[in-house]
Amino acid sequence: MRVTRVVAMTVGMAVGLSALTWYVITGSFGGVGESIAAGLLYLLPILALQAVLERPMRRWMAPARPPMYWVIFVAFKLTIALAAAAVGNLLMLLTRLAKTWSGLYTADRVVVVVMVLFACGIELYASTRSRLESRNRQLEERVETESRALQVHQEDFERAREIQQALMPITLPQIDGCDLAAGCQPARMVGGDYFDAIRLGGARAAIAIGDVSGKGMAAALLMSNLQAIVRAFAPGGLAPHELCAKANQLIAGNVAPGKYITFFYAIVDTARMTLDYCNAGHNPPILRRRDGAIERLGEGGPVLGVLPGATYAAGAAELRSGDCLVLYTDGISEAFNAADEEFGEERLIGALDQPAGRAEESRQRIMAAVTKFSNGNFHDDATMMIVSMR
Repeated sequence: MRVTRVVAMTVGMAVGLSALTWYVITGSFGGVGESIAAGLLYLLPILALQAVLERPMRRWMAPARPPMYWVIFVAFKLTIALAAAAVGNLLMLLTRLAKTWSGLYTADRVVVVVMVLFACGIELYASTRSRLESRNRQLEERVETESRALQVHQEDFERAREIQQALMPITLPQIDGCDLAAGCQPARMVGGDYFDAIRLGGARAAIAIGDVSGKGMAAALLMSNLQAIVRAFAPGGLAPHELCAKANQLIAGNVAPGKYITFFYAIVDTARMTLDYCNAGHNPPILRRRDGAIERLGEGGPVLGVLPGATYAAGAAELRSGDCLVLYTDGISEAFNAADEEFGEERLIGALDQPAGRAEESRQRIMAAVTKFSNGNFHDDATMMIVSMR
């Protein structure tokens, strides 16, 4: 038991019993001086027995739990009070403050009862305070642990955000005959969205967009693997379906269970006005013709990373002046409003220019529509690329 607790208990008992004896036994012993002397003769054995028996009592009580804890405690205090009263009576008889045992009965009874009640009150206060302090320490430790974990997560998100931003090209290559624009509206959490555009020489450019399942550092790292694959094989002239097959083979050997990537890769050739593409389980890009007709580019195969031996079909589309191609992730189409309605493809198509304008203007118009619809509450990264044919 801590020293402060012992001091508080003994001093409290001394003060309380002194006041008690002052009022209770004044009438029994005549003057004030005699009453104080009688009170001290009660208190001295109480404090002595308290000091001697406190430590053994605590050892006995240590393994006990309520109500046995309180049974032992009250028994000890009652024993101390009775013994102290007996010693006090003996001392008062020896000092002739009292003439007979019978004259001390009332004082003895009050002293015993008050001491036991006073000791129980102090113990209840001390144990309650100790329990509250222990709980506060536990809460403080828990808050500190959670704060450290939160800081680690924030650092993880920040590193993932840096990786994710590094995947996105700062500037897009521009080729004759078309206009490219792209951007990503980040959500509050880090996702695995990715877009890229690579100039292949002449009037050709490779465009790509992807989305890793999940969030955080794992998603960002997996998407960095995809970017490395695209940057390694795209300049070599692999056809889109061949590149998707190669990426799937490499990613399937390293991806964690339950992880996968949706991916769309295409080669734009403005000299031949063709688009060769392959869709690996991604949201089908929307090709809006100058006359308003809509085509969805879904030819390809499964998502990357699930089936190592999957084959992918080649897709192709003819490009015409005034066409607008929209590549997007599900952060666009699945953005929802306060009524839990999704933005969806139809609203996306409705937000396109009529006829198509510059790519960046179209991208900003669509993003403004999505932001207004969702009231700016993006629950996933919203990534989009626009290819506008002149």
